[in-house]
Amino acid sequence: MRCRLSNHWISILQLILAAMLGAGCSTGTTIDTAPNATGKRILRVAYNREIDVLNAYTSQNLVDIEFSMVEGLITTDENNTYIPVLAKQIPTEDNGLIVRQPDGTIEMTWQLQENVRWHDGRPLTGNDVCFTWRFVSSEDSETYNREKYMGILDCRTPDPNTVIFRWDGEYGFYSGIFEAILPEHILGHLDTAGIVTYEPYNRGSQTIGTGPFKFAEWKSGEYIRVVRNEDYWRGPDFPKIDEIVWSFIPDSNTRLNALKAGRYDYGQIEPTQVAEVSALADYKVHLIDRNALLHFDLNLKTPRGQRLFGDPGVRKALFQAIDREAIANQLMQGTVRVAHTPINPSSPFHNPQTPQLPHDPGASQTMLDRAGWPRGADGIRHRDGEPLSFTLLNRAGRADHIAIAQVIQAQLKTIGVEVKFETLESAAWTQRWRSSQWEAIVSTWFLPADPSITGLYACQGANNMAGVCDPEFDQLLEASDRALAFEARKPLLDQAQVRLAELAFSLPIYYNVTPEVVHRRIRNFKGSGTNFGSFWNLYEWRLED
Repeated sequence: MRCRLSNHWISILQLILAAMLGAGCSTGTTIDTAPNATGKRILRVAYNREIDVLNAYTSQNLVDIEFSMVEGLITTDENNTYIPVLAKQIPTEDNGLIVRQPDGTIEMTWQLQENVRWHDGRPLTGNDVCFTWRFVSSEDSETYNREKYMGILDCRTPDPNTVIFRWDGEYGFYSGIFEAILPEHILGHLDTAGIVTYEPYNRGSQTIGTGPFKFAEWKSGEYIRVVRNEDYWRGPDFPKIDEIVWSFIPDSNTRLNALKAGRYDYGQIEPTQVAEVSALADYKVHLIDRNALLHFDLNLKTPRGQRLFGDPGVRKALFQAIDREAIANQLMQGTVRVAHTPINPSSPFHNPQTPQLPHDPGASQTMLDRAGWPRGADGIRHRDGEPLSFTLLNRAGRADHIAIAQVIQAQLKTIGVEVKFETLESAAWTQRWRSSQWEAIVSTWFLPADPSITGLYACQGANNMAGVCDPEFDQLLEASDRALAFEARKPLLDQAQVRLAELAFSLPIYYNVTPEVVHRRIRNFKGSGTNFGSFWNLYEWRLED
C-alpha cells in the first residue's frame, strides 16, 4: 500500500524547514560592502561556505573560487557541454586528434593555447599538463576523480604547446577531465603526499594559475579576495572585473537577508526562499537545473554498519519508509523532482525504466520483522541485543539537508528505527566523511556533464566512502566507462542504473534546483548546472553602474 503524509505531517515538514532557515543571524563577514570610492569594479559574492583548500583536485567542496584563478584544458558551458579552455580544441577522431593504434591503445593529442603564462610570469607548457597527470593518477593524491585518469599509460610533449596521451583503450569520459592544470615549477619538488598537504599552495601564498584572477587574501572564517590578472592570455579586455570578494555566509537565512539588503551581487538561496526575492527590483532569480542529486546514504564500511545495513532487505525497508514525494512536493514546495537514479533526466543517458522504490512503511515493518529485527519494549527494533539505531551526520549551515534529516528521523521512528544526530562544521564534516567514520548522511553529489558514476559507486571508487561494492555492478561501470560511442555506452549505463536500484546501496531523494540570485548590473551571466558551476565564464562578466 502506498501511504501519503497527513496534513499534520505536511505542517510539520514546512515548520521544520522554516525553523531551520530562520535559525542564523551571523553575517559571516566583516568586509566593507559599501560602494567602492576608487571606482574599482568589485564583484561581491555571498558564498555558501568556507572552502577547505585551493587545490582544485583535492578539495571536497565545489571549486568556484579555485576556478577564478586556475584553468584546465576544458570546462562546461551553460548548455552543460564540454568546451576547450587551455586547449585549442577537444580531440576527436573526426578532427584527427584521436588515433587508434594497432596494439589497441589510443593516442590523443591536445594542442595548447599559445602565450599562456602563470600568474608569476612563467610560461604554461605541456610539461605542466603531464605533471598534473602524474600527480592526479598517483595513489596518494586524494583526487576526487582519480580513477578517470588511470587509463592513461603515458604523457609526452613533442613541443611546449602539444601534449600526447597514450590510453590503454577507449574511455567515453576523456573530454571532461583535466579541469585544472597544476604548476610544476611550484609543486614539482614535492612528492604526492607533500602536494596534498602543501600549505602555501592550499592556502594562497603560492596559489597560482593561468586564470583571469589572482589570489590576494584569505581571511579565515570571513572571505577570500582575488584581483584582476593584468596579463591574462585572452587579451587586455579580459577580465572585465577588478576584484572579487567571496564572503563565507553558510547560514541560508543570513545569506538571504544580506542579498535583500543589497550587500552582494550574487548568492545562492534555498528553493523555498525564491518568493522572498523574486520581487526585488535590482535582482533576478535564475533557477538553475543542477546536475546534482540529493541522496541518503548508509555506511557499509564499518563493522557496525555491516551489522545494521549489510542486509539489502533491511536497506530497502528503511528506504521504503521515507516519503520522497512529500519531501519534494511539500517540504521543497514542488521546486525539485523526485529521483530514482543518480543520472539526471536531462541527460541522454538517464534510464526512465529504472525500478522505483515505493513509499510503503507497512511493507517496511514486515520486511524488518522477517529480517529478524522485532520491536522491543522501548518501541525500537533489536536483534541479538543490538538496537536498530544509528547516528546521521549533519553539516552545519545546510538547512535543507538538516530539515530532510529530521523528516527521515521522524518517519523511521514510526517503523521502530531510532535516528540520532551529530552536527559538524563543513570542514570537520568533510574530514569525517572522507574517513568513513560515520553511519548515515544526507548529502548532495554535484555531477559533471559526463554520466560516469564509477567514482561514486565502484568498489574502489574515489568518492565511495560508504563501502558500496558489488562485482557485477563494477563490471557494468567499467564497461560503460570504456565505451566511446553513445550507442555502445547507453545500454550499459541503463543496466548499471537498474542494478544500483536493485542493490539499494543509496537512496536518491531528488534532483536539485539551485536558485541563483544575480544583481541586474551583472552582464554575461550564463548559469551552468554541472559541478563546474555558473562561474565558468567569469572572465566575461562585467558590472554596470
